[in-house]
Amino acid sequence: MNDLSSLRIGAVPFSNGLPLSFYLSEFLPGPPVIQAVPSQLGPMLARGELDVAMLSSIELKRHPEYQFIPGMGVCSDGPVHSVMLWARRPAQELTRVALDGNSLSSTMLLRILFREVWKNTPEYVTYTPPLANGLDIAEAALTIGDSSFIDAPDGVQVIDLGQVWKEHTGLPFVYAPWITREGIDPKAIAKPFQLALEKGLQNRRALAEHCAQNGGTQSADFYYRYLTESIYYPIGERELAGLQQYLARADR
Repeated sequence: MNDLSSLRIGAVPFSNGLPLSFYLSEFLPGPPVIQAVPSQLGPMLARGELDVAMLSSIELKRHPEYQFIPGMGVCSDGPVHSVMLWARRPAQELTRVALDGNSLSSTMLLRILFREVWKNTPEYVTYTPPLANGLDIAEAALTIGDSSFIDAPDGVQVIDLGQVWKEHTGLPFVYAPWITREGIDPKAIAKPFQLALEKGLQNRRALAEHCAQNGGTQSADFYYRYLTESIYYPIGERELAGLQQYLARADR
C-alpha cells in the first residue's frame, strides 16, 4: 500500500525530529502526524496502526521485515547532547542504572557501551522522567530528547553517549530513520519526506523559535545550535556503516 493520501505517520515529540516532520503536511495529504515517544511508536507500527514512523533504529533489528526511507534520519557524529547518562560514580563502577522508559535505541546503545567500553554489567531498572526520578532509584540514569536539556545536579557527572559511540567506533550514530511497516515501499513514498526535510533544514531558525515558545526550557539560540551543530539528518555511507555496526552489536 503506497497511497500517499492515506499514509498513517508517527513522529517523536522531540525537538530533534522537527526538521523531518514539521512541514510534512505541506507535501503529504492525509491524516495528521501522530506524536508519540519511541516506546509507543514501536508497538503502534507493529500492530499496523501506523504505516511510517520516525522510529528508533533498534526496531530494524527486532523486525527484519521493516525498511526505512533512504537518505534521512536523526543522526550525530560525536556529541549529541540529548542522549545522556547522568552518574554519581564512574561508569565502570555503577551497579544500578535507571533507563528512560520512553527510549528504545538509546537504551540499547547504553547497554552496548557498558558491555564493550566500560566492561560492566549493572542492573537496569526503568523510570519515567524527569531525571530526578531516575536518580532516586539508581546510581545513574539515562535521559533522551529534550529532557536532557538540564544542568547537572551536584555530584553528578554527565556522559554523552553519542560522543562515547564515536570514540569507540569512529562512526556516526543513527537514532531514528523513517521506518516503514511490511507492505510499504519506502522508495515509492520518499519524495514528500525529502521535500519536508529540505524545508525543515532551511527553516531551522524558525523551528528553534517554535521550540522555545512552545514548552521549551531553553532559548531559541540553544535549540538552533542543537539543530545545526549536534544533530544532522542526511544518511550516507558512513551513517549506514554506523547503523550496521549498531545493529550487529545489539541484542533483540
